[in-house]
Amino acid sequence: MLQGAVMIAALIGLAASPSQIYADHSFKDLTGIQEKEKIESLHSRGMIQGVNGDEFQPKAGLTASQGVTMIVKSMKLNLDGIAFIKKPEAKDVFTRVDNDAWYAEPFIVAHYNELDVPANIDPGHTLTREEFIYYLVAGIERIGAYPLPKIYIQISDEANINPSYQGTIERALLYKVTALDPEGNIHPKGPISRAEAAAMVYDAVVFVESHQ
Repeated sequence: MLQGAVMIAALIGLAASPSQIYADHSFKDLTGIQEKEKIESLHSRGMIQGVNGDEFQPKAGLTASQGVTMIVKSMKLNLDGIAFIKKPEAKDVFTRVDNDAWYAEPFIVAHYNELDVPANIDPGHTLTREEFIYYLVAGIERIGAYPLPKIYIQISDEANINPSYQGTIERALLYKVTALDPEGNIHPKGPISRAEAAAMVYDAVVFVESHQ
């Protein structure tokens, strides 16, 4: 038996329904933003954060550090049940994530929950749509297995999808955490905005909670 094992708990999130209406959780820059209610609901539950005290910056690109943190918090991923000889640190796994960075713990949790975040990822890198969907679906499926209907979904720009992400994008569409545009495109290589990512996270929370 390992001696001096360290149990690290990172329980994250609250139990209220994401459809609940909340007050006093508004960011000042969400006027006219389609995803406003979803953003405010997630924020009230501590699942997402603003860029500063009163701004969400919905149109800004989502960085890897922000995206990984969103997924870990919203999916309530943690390190429960995992024994470590020593407390895990970000630098044990990631070459560009400092141990004292505000996002270090979410990256550690993501790694040990097998979200397949690359060891050399740049935390400041703006995630593409396919990258974020890939990590989000990994988070969803870390929680449990879900029945999938045998439905073929034609994606018009399928040729642009990284083959490694193909399956997760198809499952994301079936889970209804994302959708194709009117022309049937997913725009996999396009940068994902903070607002769009938050909307996907909200729908992922609804999906997971409806299956628990």
